[in-house]
Amino acid sequence: MINRFLEKTRAGELTVGTFFEMGHAAVGEVIGQTELDYFIIDCEHGPYDIESAGDVIRAAEGVSGGKVTPFARSRDSGRASILKLLDIGAKGIIIPHVQSLEEAKKIVEYGKYFPVGDRGVAVSRSVKYGLGHETDQGTKAWFEECNEKELLIPQCETVGCLDQIEEIMALDGIDGIFVGPYDLSASMGIPAEFDSPRFLEAIKRIIRAVKAAGKFGIIYVDDETTAAQRYALGYNSVTIQLDSTVYFRALNKMADEVRKAVRL
Repeated sequence: MINRFLEKTRAGELTVGTFFEMGHAAVGEVIGQTELDYFIIDCEHGPYDIESAGDVIRAAEGVSGGKVTPFARSRDSGRASILKLLDIGAKGIIIPHVQSLEEAKKIVEYGKYFPVGDRGVAVSRSVKYGLGHETDQGTKAWFEECNEKELLIPQCETVGCLDQIEEIMALDGIDGIFVGPYDLSASMGIPAEFDSPRFLEAIKRIIRAVKAAGKFGIIYVDDETTAAQRYALGYNSVTIQLDSTVYFRALNKMADEVRKAVRL
């Protein structure tokens, strides 16, 4: 099983990804040929069901050969929401709006195989429908590989999660954290005040907990300047913008440049 994001993170490389919300597998084929390290299919806010999310993963992997790692953000922290995304081949699940240590424990129960959790066994796309080496290697080895390479990543975007971040990051089976700055700042009563000392201390506390647990931290950013600042704090990865905003800005920039060239 290939997870280039995990390989790069373990090697100490900084990574970058984006959200995928435009809802068509053809865009997945484009993203799969970029220099991004990963993309996140947004099943929380985006238009995806399990079938369409699977189509995007197949399209991206078909052109990238695994170079660009497919993640998915689940609708919620429920068992089916997590399990089905793992079964279709997502290599990391971002779980939104996690509130507590108890919820994080349930996420591990649903998303990791024995002995770490209680994930249900299915001969699904993630194991090549039972036709590849994943099942040939034996159940124990298969479970171990999936537990290692299929990542569970709660989103820290609530005060409840922030208050228990050290305990959540220390939990066996939680592989990393994804910071949602907009919802987290709103939960703190300071919406989008990203320069607030309280907010900055919160994201510093999160990355301290991440490093103490030997795990990785991802954070959403709007621009390159903020990305550099978050890397400097110790975050391993930034997720910047989403496909629709990138498309919008690129088209506007292209139109402006054409008009400038004509005026010249």
